Parts: sequence; C-alpha cells; structure tokens
Amino acid sequence: MPLPQRTSDLLVHLSGRPGHDEVKADFRSLLTEEFGADIHSVDFERRVPEVRGRIDALIGRTVFEAKSNLDRELGDVERRMPDYLADRQRETGESYIGIASDGLKWIVYELASGALVKIKETTLDPDKGEQFLAWLDGAVALKSSLPPEALTIRMELGEESIAFRRASEELSVLWDQLKLRPDVALKKQLWSSLLRLVYGRDIDNEALWIQHTFLVVVAKCLALAVLDLKDDDPASVLSGRAFQQAGISGAVESDFFDWVIAAPEGERLVRRIMAHVRRFRLREVQSDVLKIIYESLIDRDERHGLGEYYTPDWLAAKVVRNAVERPAEQRVLDPACGSGTFLFHALRTFLAEAEEIELPMERRAVEATRLVAGMDIHPVAVIIARVTYLLALAPVLGLRKGGLTIPVYLGDAMQLSISQVLTGKELKIRVPPPPAGDGQSGAPVGNGAEFLDFPEAFCRDPDLFDKAIERMRTGSEEGLSRQQIEAALRRITVEHYNAIPTLEKREDPLSPERLAAIGDLGRTYVLFDRLRKEGRDTVWAYVARNLSRPLFLSSEGGWANVIVGNPPWVAFRHMSADLQPRFKELAKDERVYVGGKLTTQNDLAALFTVRAAALYLRSGGRLAFVLPLAALTRGQFERLRSGVFASVRFRIDETWTMDDGVQPLFPVPSCAMFVTKRRIGQQNEAAIKRRAYRGFLPYRDAPEDIADTKLHVDDAPGDPAEASFEGGSPYRKQFRQGATLVPRFLCFVEHKRLGALGSDPSAPFVASRRTTQEKQPWKTLPSLEGRVEAEFLRPVLLGESILPYRVWRPFEGVVPVTERGEVLSSTAASNRGYQHIANWMREAERMWTENATEANKLTLNGRWNYHGELSAQFPIAPLRVVYAKAGNHPASCIVRDDQAVIDHKLYWSAIRTEAEAAYLTAIFNAEAARSLIEHLQARGLFGARDFDKVMFHLPIPRYDAASALHADLAAAAQEAETLASTTDIPEGMGFQRARRVVRDALADAGIAQRIDALVKRLIEGS
Repeated sequence: MPLPQRTSDLLVHLSGRPGHDEVKADFRSLLTEEFGADIHSVDFERRVPEVRGRIDALIGRTVFEAKSNLDRELGDVERRMPDYLADRQRETGESYIGIASDGLKWIVYELASGALVKIKETTLDPDKGEQFLAWLDGAVALKSSLPPEALTIRMELGEESIAFRRASEELSVLWDQLKLRPDVALKKQLWSSLLRLVYGRDIDNEALWIQHTFLVVVAKCLALAVLDLKDDDPASVLSGRAFQQAGISGAVESDFFDWVIAAPEGERLVRRIMAHVRRFRLREVQSDVLKIIYESLIDRDERHGLGEYYTPDWLAAKVVRNAVERPAEQRVLDPACGSGTFLFHALRTFLAEAEEIELPMERRAVEATRLVAGMDIHPVAVIIARVTYLLALAPVLGLRKGGLTIPVYLGDAMQLSISQVLTGKELKIRVPPPPAGDGQSGAPVGNGAEFLDFPEAFCRDPDLFDKAIERMRTGSEEGLSRQQIEAALRRITVEHYNAIPTLEKREDPLSPERLAAIGDLGRTYVLFDRLRKEGRDTVWAYVARNLSRPLFLSSEGGWANVIVGNPPWVAFRHMSADLQPRFKELAKDERVYVGGKLTTQNDLAALFTVRAAALYLRSGGRLAFVLPLAALTRGQFERLRSGVFASVRFRIDETWTMDDGVQPLFPVPSCAMFVTKRRIGQQNEAAIKRRAYRGFLPYRDAPEDIADTKLHVDDAPGDPAEASFEGGSPYRKQFRQGATLVPRFLCFVEHKRLGALGSDPSAPFVASRRTTQEKQPWKTLPSLEGRVEAEFLRPVLLGESILPYRVWRPFEGVVPVTERGEVLSSTAASNRGYQHIANWMREAERMWTENATEANKLTLNGRWNYHGELSAQFPIAPLRVVYAKAGNHPASCIVRDDQAVIDHKLYWSAIRTEAEAAYLTAIFNAEAARSLIEHLQARGLFGARDFDKVMFHLPIPRYDAASALHADLAAAAQEAETLASTTDIPEGMGFQRARRVVRDALADAGIAQRIDALVKRLIEGS
C-alpha cells in the first residue's frame, strides 16, 4: 500500500537535513500523523537540570535528540545522551533508548553498565519510506496495532530489531547467572545433542543458544496472542498452561528454553516480549509469517550445511493445492516442515474445502488436526511450526467443541536415530554426561554412553506411549521399584487395548512382543528414575514423546496419503563427517547412491525423498517435493528418476521447473516433482506432465496473488534437458580431470631465501604457500618447510592459472611422482634414497592423518591420486589442451610445458598436433558453444557455473585436417592465442578480471565474433 502523500512529503523533507527545529517538528508530525500518537503524550523540550540541557522530545521510553548535521554533532550527542537516559531511568526505574537524528541519519542508543552503546543506525531513503517507518516503529514501539506482514515482522522482531538486540543482551547476562544449575545445564546439553542430529556434529555455541531462546519465547508469546489468551504469567506462557486449560495440547509445552524464567529478570523479559507481540493483528495472517523471523535468526552460519532453502508462500500454496486432491479426506504429512509453510497452506486448503462442503464449524479445527501433520529434526523449527499451525487454524479455533492436539513433532524423519534390534526397532536417546566431577548419571560406560531405550511396540502407538511415559514419571516421584513400574505398565497396556472397540478379542494385549517391550521400559525406568533423583529429569518426557513419533507415522504401511515439503538439499561433499558414512550406507542400501566421478555430488534430497515415500506414504499415495533442478537433469539424481529402489517404487507424474528465469527464489534453480507410490516404478517419460515458470517477483516471499500477476506459466515447455554422460562428442572420453592436490599448503610451496648462503639448486629450500582461502583445521596448522629434490618440484596449473588462449600464472608444488608415474609415499621415497621428499611427505602424511575427517579414509597419496588423476598425467605429454572446470564464462588454452601438473579445477587431454589443439581451444572458448550448453550446467548463486564434461554433449567432431572449416577454426584460434599472449595484464590483477580483459581484447579485434560464427557453423552442420 503506498504511503499517504503527507507522509511521503515529510520523509523527503527530513532526508534533506532541514535543521534542528524542522527535524524536531517533522518528527512530531510523524509521531502524531503516521503512528497515531497522542500529541499530549509527547513531551517536548523537557528540562534535565542535572545536565543543564533539554531533551528535544520524550515519548514512551524513548528520548529523541534532533541535530542539524549528525556527522558534525555526534560528539555532542554522545556527551549528553548518557545523562538524558540515566536521568529517565533514575526517575522511572525503566530502561530507555535514545534516538539521535538530523533527518537523514538516524542512530539508536542505550545505556549498558552506565556506558552509551550504539544499537543500530540507518539512513533515510524516501523511496523506501515504508521500510524506514517499520524501522522507526521498531525503535519507538508506538503503534498499538501492527499488520502481520513480512517487513513489519522483520523490523519489529528480526535480527536487526531493537527487541532482539536488547533481549539477547539480557539473555546473555541471565545465562551467565544460571548456567551452572544442573537442571538448566541439562536443557542446553539436550538441545546440543538434538542439534547434533541436525548437523552431524557437536554444537556448543552460546550465541546460538541465546538466539534460539529468544525465537522460542517470541513464538510462544505469538501462540498465546493468536487465541487472545490474556495469561501474563511467564511460567504459564512458556509451559503452555493456558493452552492445556483451553483443551489444546502439543501447541506449547515445557522444553529446553523455559530456563529463562528461573530468575525474576527473565520473567520481566518474557512479559516485555509478550506486550510487544500483542501489537500484531494476528487474525489477519494469510501466510507463514513466522518464517521471516525463523530465517532471520536460526543458525545463519549453518544454513548451507543444513540444506535449508525456505519455500516462498506462493510456491508452497501451489504445490499443496496440486498434490492434495481431496483435502477433506486425505492425510497430509510434511516430514521436513521447517517453520511450517507447507503445513500452513495444507491447513488453509482443508479449511477452504470444509467451507465448500459445509462441514460444521465446530468440527473443522479437530478434523484439520486429524489430517495434517508435520515433523522436523530441528528443535526450534518444530516450536515455530506449531505456532504457524495455530495461525493457520486461527479462523476456527475459537469455534471448536472439545480438545485437540497439534500434530507437529520433533522427530528424525530419516530415522537415523532408530536402532534395529533383531526384527524390531527401538528409539535410543543418548543421556548427555553431567558436568565434569558431578558423579551423576549419563557418564560414558564401557564403549559408549548411557541411553534411554523405547521399544517400537510402544512408539508406534502414541496414546499408549504417552500413558507409559507419564506413569514412569509419576512412579519415580512415588518411589516405585522397577518391578512395580513394570506391573503398572502391564495394567496400562491391558486397559489401553481393551478400550479399543475394533481390537479382536482373541488378541492378547500382553503378547510376547509387548511383554518384552515392557521389560525394556523397566530397564529404561531405572535410569529415568536415577536422573530424576539427580535433578536432571525435566525434559525427558518431552524429548521421548516427540522423537517416538516417526515410528508411529511409519507403522502399518505409512500414515500419509500425501507427502509435501522441501527436503534438505545437501551435496555429499558438504555433509558433516558423521553424516557422510551414514548417508552412504543408507543410500547404497536403497540403490539411490551414484558412485564414480559423481560421488561427491550425491545429494541428501534424493535419499530423503526415497525414505519419506518408503516410510510414511501409503500405497497409491502422492509425494510432492520441491527439489533442486538437478533432480530432473543431472547424473547424481539419475537413480532417483528411475523410481525403483530397495524399499519403495514410484512413478513420476508431473514436474514444474523454475530455473534462472524465476527471480528471486532459491540460490540455485529448482523444480517441483510429483510422484505416485506404486508396486511398479516403471517410468513413462511421454506421460509426465511438464510445467515451467518464468518471471521476476518484487520480493522472494511474495504471496500467491502477486506471484500470479508476475509469473508466466508454460504448460508445454518440453522435457527438461538432461546432461548426458555418454555420447555427444568423441572427445568426451579423451579428457579427464586433474589431480585433487588438497590441502593446498601440504603441496604448494614458495622458495625460501637463505641469505648469503644461497641455495642448493638440486634440492632447494621451500616452505608452504599459505592463503586466506584455507579452511579449518588446516588454516591453523603450522607451515611445512625443508629441502625437496628439484625433480619433485613442478609447476602446477590451477583454474586461476589459465585465461582464454593463454597460460597465465602457474604455481609451484611438491609433487611426489617419478617420471614413470609412480606416486611415492614417505616410505617409498626413503626406500629409493630420496631423503628430502621422504622427510616432507612424512610430515605431510602425519598432518593429514591427524586432521582429515573421519569420513575420508584415504591416505594423503590416495587423496592426491584419487581415481589415478595424478599418476595418469605421467609421463607428461608435451602438448595438452586444458579448460576450466567452472566459471561464468569458459577458459581454455594450450599447454606446451612437459613439466606442469594439472589440478582438479581443470580438465586436460594430450593432443597430437598444434592444429588440433588450436581447434579445440576455439570451441571451448566460444560463447556460441557455451550458450548451447548453458541449460545443462549445474548452477550456483550467480547462474550457470560448472562445465565439467557438459561441453561434450555437443556433437564436436574429431579434428580433420582436410576440413576447411576445421582449419579455419584452428587458424582463428592461433590468431587469438597471439593476441592473448600480448594483452597487457597488470600485476596483482585477479584471474577473473584478467580473463575478462582477454575476452574484451578478442572482441575488440573481432576475433571472438569470427570464432563464434565458425563454431556455430560447426555445431549446426554436424
């Protein structure tokens, strides 16, 4: 909605730095006209005798100071503002913030331990007036009624908001006071151990713990506000007592983050956040607004490792509507629900259908919870998704009759935490060890740690499981023994199954399986009881109840008729060291794993898709996932497209593609895949419905109505182009990738000067070449240095070493390979009498062994010579063609150095003649060729990036000296090489810019255009 003209004029006037008095007057006009403040509530020119000054304006808990030019008068602000704030706080006992502005520049301050601290600042852009007003309201918190829109949510509660900045500081102080309490420490330990399931490694980050605490408190306050519940007791807010009293379970409950109310300061903070949240008109919500805060605050540095790419509302709404054909009948599950976007639209789709079929209003909320469920492995995501679920049901929650449960669970959808025990399964929850020296339960025993084990017989029946957990909790408080609790569990089991009217009476409730399960729970009870006595029992019921739900949802052939969502997109090379071996084992078992050159490109999204269909989808059910576009076009997803796996089969029915033509969306092109679970996974490509989207959106999370006006839909786009790994050009098999010479500092070196003593040219003294691009743990390790025999010091060509038609900047490396291609270990070098290279390799091998990831079982030589990529280069051919593996534009040249080794960022081939080599470089460097294969390339954030062997999808023929066209291409390339070699490139210029300089020179000379025309004739005439 455009701003009122009066407001726009005020902002334009302010941005011109109109002077002290006019800034003050305009600020007053904004407060009264835009924010609706009562003019009498604004105190202007308030005298502060203690500091011999006047506060320009005072409203609420905000001090405003106007200036003519803030850059020049900043010193005056920083001298006076601390006294103004301190005076207000002495008089009222409340914390205040200060705002200083000259109309153009705005700075927010607060007092922290008596010192003035700048919280945030902004510059007023009148063309972005709505954004500025949201920023200003986030600072002064004047509006009592806020729209639940993305911009407002972000400014009021997101990462840059005053609310988050101030709350995080208070939470940090509070955590320092409470973190040594056993019950509080346990909560952080359990949070950390659950995040280990998420990330595959230990997470012990206090800043992240504080972020998550704030996010959860905000979410719970939002949940209370959705139902207009007036409970202001912080303990009730965080435990969900008001929801339980209203007959709603599973929405808000005690969890890790209620540690905050263990001190009075925390209770005051919760009350303040609640007051802030109640300003939003949450009944107006039409989308998953909470994902705005979630994306802003949740694990910002970790998101790539998680493969989390949040789905915009317009796409989620369309996927749900296309996948769910009978919303009032079908069970819908999102097994990776994140903040709950797909759940929100599944629920709204159901409510629209309920309205259409005139389902009684009082039944709609309960029926919705029977049909729509979600889970996620991230503990904070689940809490957010539950509130999103409530927001979706807001129109009918107050009309229901009877209680309901919000079916959003904290669970491992891939069931990597589920152990197989003979023919059954059990949930194992590791008990974190106590702080050192406490002598409490959970310390490692034997070859592992202590676990709470919960058998499948109970996990697959949620009602029975919850009854058992509750009885174990109360039994511990009553002092029951293991024998007594097992007797109680037998009685609960009999009563539970006898109450099921459809249970055949001849079935014994105490079957051998259930009796064995009760015995297992008795053993678990012993540890459970011990934990309670040690004061470390506060959240076990919450953790166990949630983590058991995947077993329930996967029992009896699967719970869901429809599965929707956006699974994690994580390539094998980006997985954690712990996750890689688990992924590889499962992916091989399911026959979705792709080996060879594509090993590192295997994607978690493929395995997740198969597991979700196998575990949770009923026969004949539909699955609709948002996936990277590579799922339809690239080799690492080839087996996923087959639809045939060890545990499930499915048929692909429909695909939607969203490539670079849809912006903004995801960091890489994407697609939606719709499949049906069936006995036979036979695919009929001709029967697959195809759709393609194109267009530019005003912002990424645009609602569906706006997306519909901006996006073009093509329902007959043809099949998506697949990158071929066979056929095309006969040169395909001739080119191969260079050697993976990492970690770089163990291989790449620089000569070290030894002063007047000089150096022995037969074995120079060298040291590791270090760069800022190194990653942990390598970047903190010491450099290697020492003498190395000259025959093992070779030039190495990296991707950055080559420009179009020109070798530019080779590096020097320690390459432990003989002229015949034998790769030497330190032992092999010693056996051959090579003392210096043996010493170098011995130290390099030690560093590699001590610091390489557990997932990498290779030796250092095994890494450098993976798939023979190093040894295959020897003996080195005197004439080779290389081209860059990746880049926005191609780069290829001829290498005439019979000493140079090729790195894995390049592909290479030995070539017989100069003419053939020139012919190939002309094709590889041509824009005409690149444009033809662009749609087959893997993409990154900035468009098409990877070339690999995609170029050979083109029918590039073998060089024929008798062909005039081939000869013309070779001659043009030789001309280009001459020009490239004489093009001036300043010292220190980056390689990408240097490539552009050469391309520009070739274009200015007309050579590039001539080569493009010849390449186009070659390809079209093939």
